[in-house]
Amino acid sequence: MWKKVIITVAVLVVLQHILTVLYIMGFHKRIYQHYPGPCRIIPEIDSGSENIALLSNGLALISSGCNPVHMGFVLDNEILNHQGNIFLFDFNHPEKNATKLKLTGKDFEYARFSAHGIDVYEDKKTGAVSVFVVNHRRDHEVIEVFQFDHKSLTLHHKKSVIDPIMRSVNDVAAVSSDAFYFTNDGYSTSFLTRNLETFLMLAKGNVVYYDGKKMRKVADKGFGDNGIAVSPDNEFIYVAQPTGMIINVYERNRDATLRLVQVIDLGTAPDNIFVEPGTGDLWLGCNPVLHRLMDNFKNKTLTAPSQVLHVKWEDPTRVTHGYTLSEVFLDTGDFLSTSTIAAYHQSTKGLLIGTVVTKLAYCQVNAF
Repeated sequence: MWKKVIITVAVLVVLQHILTVLYIMGFHKRIYQHYPGPCRIIPEIDSGSENIALLSNGLALISSGCNPVHMGFVLDNEILNHQGNIFLFDFNHPEKNATKLKLTGKDFEYARFSAHGIDVYEDKKTGAVSVFVVNHRRDHEVIEVFQFDHKSLTLHHKKSVIDPIMRSVNDVAAVSSDAFYFTNDGYSTSFLTRNLETFLMLAKGNVVYYDGKKMRKVADKGFGDNGIAVSPDNEFIYVAQPTGMIINVYERNRDATLRLVQVIDLGTAPDNIFVEPGTGDLWLGCNPVLHRLMDNFKNKTLTAPSQVLHVKWEDPTRVTHGYTLSEVFLDTGDFLSTSTIAAYHQSTKGLLIGTVVTKLAYCQVNAF
């Protein structure tokens, strides 16, 4: 009697887990395409535009050439051979295309550069721009720190930040010229153990704070902590969890630790987060059908849908209260495949939409 009950309960638990995974993968979803205005593909970029950071003068820095093999994906040979680069796009002249920036530094090895997450910090007193880039080097997970020279279109390498706590770094959010938060989207890095970690939905992700000298975990037990961003007033940290289909909102304490204050349920898998400077609103690059994203990793010719969501705070001074969630952009994948980030420039109403391993799109936002 009890043996049958235990077996039945075990079977139901396993079945529920499998159905949950299938739901997260998005096998049930249909895509109804719509754009906020005219859109075009930026031609220079075809190795991904995984993340985008915006400067106050309307210049956008774009990370390209991500190789996410450490996350346990089966990858197309072309993706495995991606070369990391940083591109520049000027929202003030959207008719122009992207420019590849020069990367210099005696201790920086360009051949081992696989760019993933990116963020910037502008010093209001000096005007200096620090650029932080997640680099998946074959020997280490690294966050590279650069100084941006606008006149020469050059990123001068300052240092490489390396620590054993950096297991599977995904994104970075700068809070000063030296300090930043970053996410580990998992713990295991071998193909077998990482896939087991993902399928079993083990909470191995975390958020780490670096004060310029030391690192420490400030949020733990996350389900694939992915994109991370900071509010304009530096008081809140936003973290995307694709498998949970949520955005976690954390309040920063005085000692830089984090306190979870709100969870935004999306019903889709968010990747990276862009915080609109003037309003604090969130713009999210999402992957609504995750199983097609994995197919795209295996074969770049197979497309996956792209989606952009907008979280508008009802009261920008109290961002942990009410909000309105809107879908700005949805594509079957034929125009733009596997969206990751959506950077909005308020004064020109321009929107850049990045992807994991393919192209970059620009849209004029007329309505949504």
